[in-house]
Amino acid sequence: MTALTPAPAAQAVPFMPVADVRPGMVGIGRTVFAGDTLEDFRAHIIGVLRNVIAPGRDLIVAKLEGGPLAQTGVIAGMSGSPVMIDGKLVGAVSYSLGSFSREPIAGITPIAEMVEAMRGTPARPSGSEFALEWPATPPQIYAALGRVVARAATPVRSPLAPADIVGSPTLAGWAPRLRPIGAAVMARGLTSSVEHDLRTALAPTSLLLAAGADSAQPPARRALQPGDPVGMTFVRGDLEMGASGTVTHIDGSQVYAFGHAFLSQGPTTMPMTQARVLTVLPSLDSSMKIGEMGPVIGRMTQDRSVGVGGVLGRGPAELAVRVSLHSAGASSRTFNFQVLHDESLTPLFAFVSILNSLSSFERPSGPTTITTTGHISYPTIGRMAIDDVFTGDMALTQAATTALNTIGALATNTFRPMLPDSMEVTLRVAEEADYSTIERVWLDTVRPTYGGMHTLHVQLRRYRGATETISLPITMPAQASGALSLLVTDGPSLLALEQTELKPAAPASLGALVARLRETRANHHLHVRLLVSTPGTAIAGESQPALPGSVQAALDTDKSTSATALSRTIVGSWHVPLPRVVRGSRELPITLRPSR
Repeated sequence: MTALTPAPAAQAVPFMPVADVRPGMVGIGRTVFAGDTLEDFRAHIIGVLRNVIAPGRDLIVAKLEGGPLAQTGVIAGMSGSPVMIDGKLVGAVSYSLGSFSREPIAGITPIAEMVEAMRGTPARPSGSEFALEWPATPPQIYAALGRVVARAATPVRSPLAPADIVGSPTLAGWAPRLRPIGAAVMARGLTSSVEHDLRTALAPTSLLLAAGADSAQPPARRALQPGDPVGMTFVRGDLEMGASGTVTHIDGSQVYAFGHAFLSQGPTTMPMTQARVLTVLPSLDSSMKIGEMGPVIGRMTQDRSVGVGGVLGRGPAELAVRVSLHSAGASSRTFNFQVLHDESLTPLFAFVSILNSLSSFERPSGPTTITTTGHISYPTIGRMAIDDVFTGDMALTQAATTALNTIGALATNTFRPMLPDSMEVTLRVAEEADYSTIERVWLDTVRPTYGGMHTLHVQLRRYRGATETISLPITMPAQASGALSLLVTDGPSLLALEQTELKPAAPASLGALVARLRETRANHHLHVRLLVSTPGTAIAGESQPALPGSVQAALDTDKSTSATALSRTIVGSWHVPLPRVVRGSRELPITLRPSR
């Protein structure tokens, strides 16, 4: 891991207060349009919009001039470009007039506001606006990603009072059009299908997805300076995804950049990297810098409304992902990734990484069977197993999702959020459907007894194949009131039934959540449940049979206890692993008799 230190400064850079900024002043900005060369541009000050972002948050409005700006307008990736007036740092280029603007009109975030905002370090809870119920489907994951990035694209406040405008009154008409300059999101190694889904998720936001590039010349290793490009990464390794902006100010090892929020995460721990600008892609919609990410040089610690901030040096902790792909008739392949550590973003980008690995070498549609095995390692609870099989036209996305259910549930739980250190997953792919359907179930006797041990027989029919019979011993309860039935079912059907009827209450502790996640609901398991129709209660997420009236009444009045009424209760549970997916469900009514 490479550390990059800032160039030593003879003295601290003085700041110009926003109160001293006047229309007609001309500032000098610095940025990189291509390669590693810092270039100057001019910023003609038009005016100041006070309290335009929020109370106490101002924006300086300027017309930019120089370099390619007359042809490109304000460029995505310029966010953070510093502007100086009379040798004093004014702030960071950060806003533009949105798409299809005819002139390079920009908003400049005052540097004093950026420095002040980076001092806050409170803990960040998971945001409810992008929380997911796990297990989640791929459309839900992409929708959550879209909600995350949409928070950073909030327009400025309008209308403005006359006292809030320094300069021409016509500035009031510009305020509603000002938007944060889109960060240039760079990706290298994305398949066309994954790139399409990401573009769809990012479309309503200010983030612009561009294909990353590998240049023959690596990023320069000189000391980081204001005006240099700087990156923040989601994923790095065999797949790379991140975003680049521009450094505004460096104070010792502290770096200030962007001039607006990236994802509005507040306190964060994203890897900070070098970046290199290869060229500028002009566009009437929104021009952008095309570039590549470099080595990690530190960590971003703050993502605030007026900019991002970080520290040069050692990078943050990340999730190490290793994916092994084995396909019939093809060479085995291994992919290695580092995914950022974040309660909300780790599950989303780990999903993208695994799905992209599958999509790179497997067909996107048609009958496919994928066997997933592996583990997820946590520093406190050890390994959580990955063991499932998927078949059908959606096997690729389902296989990518299943490994993330555990990560998502533990990262966003309400007890003590946890992120894993590493994940290893092996994917074995066959281009054919492979499943068995439950056709018939029966007991070895028509007179089952209380407390007796009987044999349950399950007839399965393989896809385009013969039938087979699975037998397993079943022990009946010593006593039971109400109608009994044996449910023989597949994993998805059992999960749906548990969520709606058998176990709706949430776990009451972290230990209970971990225990539930370890319980198998795998697609290649034959699940058997012995149910009694007498109403019961789910206490702290665990199913209990009918309770005495006095106990039930006490639970009903105790609001501190998580208790939910059940229409049916589980009194016996078994499962049988099979080499292929199980589909279907059968329920067998049972009448127990006293044993002789």
